[in-house]
Order: sequence, then C-alpha cells, then structure tokens
Amino acid sequence: MHPFSYRKQLSKFIAAVCLLPLFSFADLLQASTPAVVPEKLVFCHEDQNAYPWVFTHMGSYDGLNIRMLNQLSRQLEVTIELIGLPWKRCLAQLQQNEVNGAFAASFKKERLNMGLYPITKAGDLDANQRIHMSGYSLYILKGSALGWNGEGFFNLKGDISIQNGFSIGYRLKELGIKPIEFKNPKDSLLNLKAGNVEGAALQPERTDKILKKHPELAKHIEKYPVPISQKPYYVMISFQLAKDHPKFVETFWYELSQLRESKTMDDIESRFYEEF
Repeated sequence: MHPFSYRKQLSKFIAAVCLLPLFSFADLLQASTPAVVPEKLVFCHEDQNAYPWVFTHMGSYDGLNIRMLNQLSRQLEVTIELIGLPWKRCLAQLQQNEVNGAFAASFKKERLNMGLYPITKAGDLDANQRIHMSGYSLYILKGSALGWNGEGFFNLKGDISIQNGFSIGYRLKELGIKPIEFKNPKDSLLNLKAGNVEGAALQPERTDKILKKHPELAKHIEKYPVPISQKPYYVMISFQLAKDHPKFVETFWYELSQLRESKTMDDIESRFYEEF
C-alpha cells in the first residue's frame, strides 16, 4: 500500500488536463451511471519482450498478460485490441486518450497525470486489482546458509544461476556477481539440486509451479522468504474511458482480479508453460 492521497492528487491532475470535473474517480464509480459496455477497447503494451508477460512469437505477441486479457475480453463480451508500442509512446497515447488502457505499468506518482490506477474505497492504490506481481526470488538447497537480506546475498560461496537473458542478470552484475545462465528455470533448479550452483535467482510465478509439479525437486529445494525484488503491475485506464464508462471500468478491474486467481487462469498458465 502506497502512503499517498490518491484522491487529492488525482483530482488535481484531472482538473489540470480538463478531462473530468474536480472530483475523484471513486466518486465517479459511486454515481448512478449504468454499466454500459464499450463497443471496443484499445490497450497498448511495451513492444519489447518481457517474458512471461508479453513477448513476440512467430510474428505476433503472446504471453500471460496477452492471454489473460483475451480471456477477460471474452468474459466481459467486449472487443479488446492489444497493440505493442514503445513504452513512452504507449503512456503518451494513454494520456492523450488515444488508447483506452496501458499495461503492465508499475506505480509511479508522475504517471497520475497520464491515466488511472485501480484504487480502494479509501482512495488508496489497490494492489489486489493488479494484472500481475513480478519480481525474483532466491532458491536454495534446504539447509543452505545462503540468504538474501534485501540488499545483497550473505554466505555466498558459489555461483548464482538465472534464466538466460533475464533482467535479474543486470542486478547481479551490479552486485559484482557473474551469473550462470540456463535456458529455463527447470534446468537452473536441476543444476541447483546437483550442486553445480549454490543458488538460483528466478521468477517465482513459474518456478513455484515447477516445484509443485516436480516433488523430486521440491524435496531438496526451497524459496528463500525474502524476495530479491517484487512489485505489482497494473492495467492503467484512460481518463476518457473512466469518464464515459465509470461503472464498466470498476467492473473491468474487479473481473481482472478475479480471473487472475481463478482456475481458468491456472489452466491458461499451465498450457502456456507447456508451450514455452
């Protein structure tokens, strides 16, 4: 939860861009406007690979965020067109109401004049209505003295493995660590079990599922309780869409949060990871 007054800042920015009257989005949601479904929505995302959320495959975009929003489109019975753009251009088009939404956006105060994040009734950022949580965790052999204190590793005597090409590699290099790279998380875990590396810095979303599926690995490997990094990401919504369809926007974020934790999404993720 971010300690800021979303309502106050949002009202200030909305007034500045002259898109909405001087009251908060939460007030709009409490209005009597019917939940009219838009004919079509256009959401933009960054045009760079960010596996497993969004990446290019065989000339088009794929990823868990893409599949999740496609499923939500079917559930809400609204067409959602997803387009890839350079991230700054994506946010600029959101601010100019040229697109209806942008994903996946971490929270930054300077983005409050670009679009809307989901909020609680108290006016705080609502992390429960995120599209995903992204970060990295440390995986170690059970009984290992290796750990992470929030800023760096302690009792590190061997190598740390990562998935080939993932951004955590830059963080490790900043810490003076040259990571050992493997093609996928399972290979990294197998090498951890074999003692070829001392730890593995991996995305928990996929790695936890691998451990659940392979008890022979889970018997020897555990996730260190302090994450290396972790933060929520959101679908931001344009001011114009919120003005025209406030009830629908509320429904959209709620249904997104429900889908994220559903068996439907578990099945989508299972099929996805079998493919990639």
